[in-house]
Amino acid sequence: MSRLNDDHNRPSRPRANTSTFAPFIWRRGRQEVTVQTSAEPPILSPEALLEALSPPAVPSLNHAKALAHALSGNAPKPRLAVIFPVVTVLCSSEAPSALQAAGFDILSAYWNNGDFLEVTTADRLSCLSLVLNVKTTWNDDIWEPRFRALTAVTRAGTETVGLERSLLRILQAWIEAAFDGVLAYSPNEQHIERQRSIETIASFHLALVAKQDFVARLSTDDVAGVLQLYGGLVDRALASPMVALAFELHSPLISPAQFPQRLPFKHSRSPSTSSNPPSTKHPVDLAVELFMNYLHIRLNAIAPDHLSTIVPYLFRALSWYVSPLPRVSLSATGPQQHPVEKRIAEVLDSLVTGSHAASCAIILKRNLFPDSTDTLKSMRTALGALRTLRTSIRRTLTTRLARAYINRTSSAAYTASGAPVGIDLQHDLMERAWSRDDVAVWGLPRFRNSLCRATRAWIATADDQLHNSLEAILKEIANVVMDMTQALEEAEGEDPDEDDLEGVSSLLTELVAYILSRRSFNGVPISLDLAHGQASSPFLTTIAALLSPHLLATPLYDILATITITIAPHITDADVAQLLTTMMERQSLSPTSPKWLDHWRAIFITPELYSLRRPLSRYACLENLQSVWDFVKDIPMYRRPMANLLYAVWKRYIKSKPEYTSDLPWRMLADEAVQMAAAEADTPPVDDGSPDSNSIVELLEGVVLDSQIRGPQSAQESAITTPTPASGVSSPTASPQRPEPIVRESELTMPSVMSLLSSFTSGSSSRSQSQQVRTDSQSVLQEPIVGPPHDLPSVSMAVGAVIALISIFSQCTFTSLALSDPHRTLAIRIFNIIVTACSASPCPRARICALQFLMRLRVDRDHRLFYVSSNYDEKGNIGNLASQILRNQTSRAAEVYHGEEAEVRQARPRHPQERHGGPGRSATHESSRSRSRAPSSRIVSPPTPSRSTAYEILWRLPESLPFAVTAEADTPSEGLSSYDPMVSEQAVVLPLSSYLAKLKDLLMGEKDWEVLSYVLCHLPTQLANKHLFCGPKSRLVIANLLASLCSSIAEGRFGATVSRWPEGVLPRDAQGLLYHTITVLISYKQCFKEPQLQHRLVEVFLAGLNGPPATIKTCLHGLSLSAFEMQPSMTKHLPRILEKLSQIMSNPAMAVHIIDFLSIVGSLPILHANFTDADYKMVFGVALQYLQHHNRSDGAVGISWALSQHVRIMSYYIVYLWFLAVKLPDRPRHIKYITRQLLLANDGKDEIDEPAEVCFDWLARYTYASADPRPATSMLSEIITDDKAGGQDVELAQKTWIYGNSVVTIRTLARRGWIEVLSRRASGLTKFLCRAENVPLVTPGDVNPDMMSLSLGSVLERAAESDVSSGLTSVNKVSIFSNDSALEENQVPRPDPITGYVWSGTAPSQRRKEVAIDPSYFALQLSSYPDSKSVAVERFVVDPAKLPSFFRTLDRMPVIDTHKVGIMYVAPGQTTEQEILRNTHGSPAYTRFLEGLGRLINLRGQLDVYAGGLDPDEDGEYAYAWWDDIGQILYHTATLMPSDNDEISTNKKRHIGNDYVRIVWNDSGAPYRFDTLATDFQFVNIVIEPHSRGAVAAFSNNVHENEYFKLTVQRAPGMPEFTPVGDFKLISAEQLPLLVRQLSLLSDWFISVFQHTQQDTVKTEMTTNWRSRLQAIKRFRAQVVPPRSGEETDGIVGQEAYRDFTTSY
Repeated sequence: MSRLNDDHNRPSRPRANTSTFAPFIWRRGRQEVTVQTSAEPPILSPEALLEALSPPAVPSLNHAKALAHALSGNAPKPRLAVIFPVVTVLCSSEAPSALQAAGFDILSAYWNNGDFLEVTTADRLSCLSLVLNVKTTWNDDIWEPRFRALTAVTRAGTETVGLERSLLRILQAWIEAAFDGVLAYSPNEQHIERQRSIETIASFHLALVAKQDFVARLSTDDVAGVLQLYGGLVDRALASPMVALAFELHSPLISPAQFPQRLPFKHSRSPSTSSNPPSTKHPVDLAVELFMNYLHIRLNAIAPDHLSTIVPYLFRALSWYVSPLPRVSLSATGPQQHPVEKRIAEVLDSLVTGSHAASCAIILKRNLFPDSTDTLKSMRTALGALRTLRTSIRRTLTTRLARAYINRTSSAAYTASGAPVGIDLQHDLMERAWSRDDVAVWGLPRFRNSLCRATRAWIATADDQLHNSLEAILKEIANVVMDMTQALEEAEGEDPDEDDLEGVSSLLTELVAYILSRRSFNGVPISLDLAHGQASSPFLTTIAALLSPHLLATPLYDILATITITIAPHITDADVAQLLTTMMERQSLSPTSPKWLDHWRAIFITPELYSLRRPLSRYACLENLQSVWDFVKDIPMYRRPMANLLYAVWKRYIKSKPEYTSDLPWRMLADEAVQMAAAEADTPPVDDGSPDSNSIVELLEGVVLDSQIRGPQSAQESAITTPTPASGVSSPTASPQRPEPIVRESELTMPSVMSLLSSFTSGSSSRSQSQQVRTDSQSVLQEPIVGPPHDLPSVSMAVGAVIALISIFSQCTFTSLALSDPHRTLAIRIFNIIVTACSASPCPRARICALQFLMRLRVDRDHRLFYVSSNYDEKGNIGNLASQILRNQTSRAAEVYHGEEAEVRQARPRHPQERHGGPGRSATHESSRSRSRAPSSRIVSPPTPSRSTAYEILWRLPESLPFAVTAEADTPSEGLSSYDPMVSEQAVVLPLSSYLAKLKDLLMGEKDWEVLSYVLCHLPTQLANKHLFCGPKSRLVIANLLASLCSSIAEGRFGATVSRWPEGVLPRDAQGLLYHTITVLISYKQCFKEPQLQHRLVEVFLAGLNGPPATIKTCLHGLSLSAFEMQPSMTKHLPRILEKLSQIMSNPAMAVHIIDFLSIVGSLPILHANFTDADYKMVFGVALQYLQHHNRSDGAVGISWALSQHVRIMSYYIVYLWFLAVKLPDRPRHIKYITRQLLLANDGKDEIDEPAEVCFDWLARYTYASADPRPATSMLSEIITDDKAGGQDVELAQKTWIYGNSVVTIRTLARRGWIEVLSRRASGLTKFLCRAENVPLVTPGDVNPDMMSLSLGSVLERAAESDVSSGLTSVNKVSIFSNDSALEENQVPRPDPITGYVWSGTAPSQRRKEVAIDPSYFALQLSSYPDSKSVAVERFVVDPAKLPSFFRTLDRMPVIDTHKVGIMYVAPGQTTEQEILRNTHGSPAYTRFLEGLGRLINLRGQLDVYAGGLDPDEDGEYAYAWWDDIGQILYHTATLMPSDNDEISTNKKRHIGNDYVRIVWNDSGAPYRFDTLATDFQFVNIVIEPHSRGAVAAFSNNVHENEYFKLTVQRAPGMPEFTPVGDFKLISAEQLPLLVRQLSLLSDWFISVFQHTQQDTVKTEMTTNWRSRLQAIKRFRAQVVPPRSGEETDGIVGQEAYRDFTTSY
């Protein structure tokens, strides 16, 4: 329980009663001497009382009180000598308090009620000695008796001569002791008593010092002591712990002044004392009142020397009462002030405006600064000084406003005499306008420097413990600025004083330095909301009000704008954006403003303006910068200063190693470098400190290659995007009459924070909306992101430098500047830097950025450099490769792979590129870092040590490039080329060999998978532009590149240097991509001088057959191409390749590619000329094994039905093709193996399927002969069957037998002894014309001889002796690719370049080939094979009436497969169907292609050649065709068909539009669109085009530009890949026709199946011509022959004994 509660019930001392006194303990904790009193004390006389009290008697309290009462009457007083011993004992400090009080009462009664004429001064001094005993401590019970005794002895202060110093000393001690109690006690009765004692004693004390004679007897030190007394009370009150805490935690600027109680004092009390008595005064109030009372008495008499003491006391006193002041205005009312505050202000006003104004100014300036010895005291002093100064400045401003108002009002109207009229002014307004002359004027200019220095000094002493007090001082300084701004607003168009503006600017600059130095307090970032004038503290709220947007319309605009920019990190995004927009609208950022460069300097050195966390500010700033740069770029006098400023700031800025920047400053530096290069060429550079082109390039190079600038390690770029705002940035307006804000302390909810990165844009990204406490000194406010109207790119430092380098290169290369030598030299230098950056830059993003540019460089046929932009990957070649490593939209790759901890990182900005793209992203991911990106799944990697952190994807398709090139970049450069075949001095060759060498280094040693994967996906497409790397140095690098790649794959080293692989990607995937590059390198075989290198290339493809399916497919495509281009190497390794194919054929997905490869190799006899039986057996085994897969009982083939049907048909095709490749004598040895495999393929069925029956029949035809499948009409046949011979019928008799699946017809001819045998089988028609030698040539009697037979016999005998030529029009055909210039005499000249050779009257039987027949051939054709030997071998057709119709139907069926393919030529510039179809000729390369593709035939007179529906009368007499023993292709060549007057070429489209496959020779210079030809049969286009673009003259014959062609296959949507082309292939002109022929054949086969199955939706089997013939024979046999029975076999496999005809024939 408190001490106050202990004494609560204790009765007060009855001072009027002097007879009795209850015993009590006066002070707790101290043993008091008790005095025993009787119940009824006797009444004694004064003498008796004196005697009873005189020593050595023990004093009695009752006696003492009685004596005091007796002396107060009118009775005669004893002498002082008698009383003094008694009083001495009673007033002793050792006596109890009650006795002391009684003693002082006796003394006061004695002096108040007696005549003291006889009392000497010595007597008075003796009595005063009892009162003035300084050893006597303060006691609440004796202070009043003692004070009464003092006043009695001194006669109320009139008898003080000689006692002055003693009196002052004892009174000062009493006051100080009593004040100590006031400071220590809480407000209660005891506190009130102490307060009353101080007021009473101080009143007496002040009454003494008010007397001039009294003060005159004092020394200067004594007078100063009195001043120190009352001033010290003020300091002691302010310095008390309770008050100091209140001053710090509850600043007067935060809590309004309250009267009669002060809020700080109220807050310091306990809840039990929350109600103060009305008379209670705060200790500060009490002390200040005493001090003001003293000054009221002595101020005018005090010497000026004491002002240095008085004024600081007043400042500190005023600091406790500072209250908000109203707005500076003529109509404003006075402030509501505390009475004490008002008194202090009046005193200070009298000092600063009176005669001491100069001295006070000096004192005020001195007290504005902190004192390190007592910081809190100096804070109070400074705060009061600032309020005093502010009050004086406000008075000056009010005077100025009043005068201005009067001037405006008085000038409204004048009388005729010139006197103003209509003036009705208030008297106080006149007084404020013209005050007394002696009033000193204190304005801001006079104190500007002091205020600025004081502000800096206070900011430098920032202490978290005195944070609020410091901000109170700064707020008062800010209020001075606020008063100035309010006065300017009230001036209504008056021109402001320049000194005032300068003062406002200086002060505001110093004030915001506090924000920049602190940035945060207690982990909470400093933030300002200018639009609403809100902040986290009163000082910051005042700053927010000063920088409010509405003030931008005042003369302070320039000042506020510049200062606001400097604290942009602490201002909301919308406010900064609004400021920048206003500055641009007012032309402050353009050269029209004298300070435009100053404004830009302030912007440049404030990176937060470009932060990703501030999208609105960033957008506004960059848009303004772009707009201004576009304006000054072509004006050197403006461009140079701005560029110099940017360069200077940027050079210092990059030393901070920021992560992200905007790309715009980099592009500006690039523009300046280009402009400076032009200027330096005309004028030598001047060393004036400004940068030149060389210094800019060196800066960019240093940033790119600086190992310290590594860029962000775990942030998303290509895709950093920001959402679009729902509305624009509003411009809030504030009321001009807004008073000074009064902010109450409250809990402010602060948003989460982020680190302020020293960069133009922030790389950190966090979307957490929780409240976080950050201790980072660079923390700034995180606001909800409101997106700008458009996304703006954000790049790392190294990427920005690469962007600048690319910009310089593109301007120097692809514009008219390329004709300038300095710019071409600069371009080559920049190119070398970019190439170096690909591997040397420590920033992976920068390396990829450089590669993104370099990989898009191309050259045309004239080797002129250009840049591919929009149609870079129009055909999707790169996208297909990227999909293999999950880098395109269709892939399942995640934006970010997560490691062991599965970190979840939220976006900044893709994107894009993501970037985004990630190129970020995700962004995205980021989501992206994509700035607009679809969400993707996340793949969590297994917990491995190498994946403990998130893996970031740096590029993705479609790419979002971080750079931009000039609009002319897609036009070939006039100044730079890749090769100069003419060795011209004017030409400048770009060192592309160094770039190629750098790519080789990347492929062999790159550690970053992002960089390596980018090269692997993009390099094949660039290598396809062969003119890009055709210089001599490039050829050497190409050879070295291939050798290195082959070695790395063969040794398993490729990809070993990669430090980390993303989830889902393995080193074998990288090798799979590398095979695409190696495939393209086949077209560079001229660079491979050593054959061994070509062998190694084929070996690498062979090794790739052990890889995953994607790699196997690529290697098969490469081997297919090698079969044409590197035949010696393929011949060497082909057996091993076949062996490997037999091992990997189990994968159904590889079936079509393996079959394609075998068909291509089979069409090239040179490759298998030295094959052994084992080699052929491997080929047959592969093909026949696929038949077994297709005929599986479970029906699961692993691929689509259409593709399975295609593989089945092509498997039989492979058997036929390769069987014909076997030499005739060796063919029977393969029948047993083929037969068994065919039967195994049909095992489990009831009977052999029809395709196998056709195969058996076909084998029976070609095993023992190479005869044609259909007979041709010969001269002998025409003579023998001449129906006019002898005037009789051609035949005498005809009979037909059915032998198994064959129909044999034998006719006896009219010619004596001649017989015609026709064997109709599924595989063809065989005709034998023979004569029975048993029949004589003459009739009996040797009459009527057969003269025709005799003549034929003699002719045939002579023919056997001579070499009769065939029926070719041109006997010897010269190779169209022969290089021999001299021809033998017996050789025909070279073919016409347009028509070539004409094969007229030709049929399949007239091919030039060696034909041999084994006797078994005849027997087999007349046998019942493959019927069983155990049943009848023949069946006679007894009803010949059905034969004619059957023969007509069967003979119309082709004996080989037929195909028709369209060919179109697209001339330069042609894009439409009408233009293309009307072409009647093509380029020489096109013509040479046609010559190699087929044989030019004359359609007239053709009997057995498939014409493809062409009519020589309508479609032209000539066509190209090709055939062999298996099939025939007719080419519908548009250039050979007449156009006539048909504008839409109906006849041409009737044929070509209905073809399934079209060959397009594209010389247009633009990509050929798949749907160029409008038709319903849009399936496959085989497009042939130059690998380098450029103009093609109609009759140019440049061999170099026709060495290689780019071949692509366009497929209809939904159609699977079935050709060995892949994305594209480069093929030589020599081998081009052969490859295209095979592609057209394969394509027509597949599309026929595709159409037959209704685009792979219906399971139906495709029927070939041979199978159709078999079905017709079976139907006829079923009609004329009854079903056979009794055939006993052991299943399908049991038929092997008689199916193998080689055992019987």
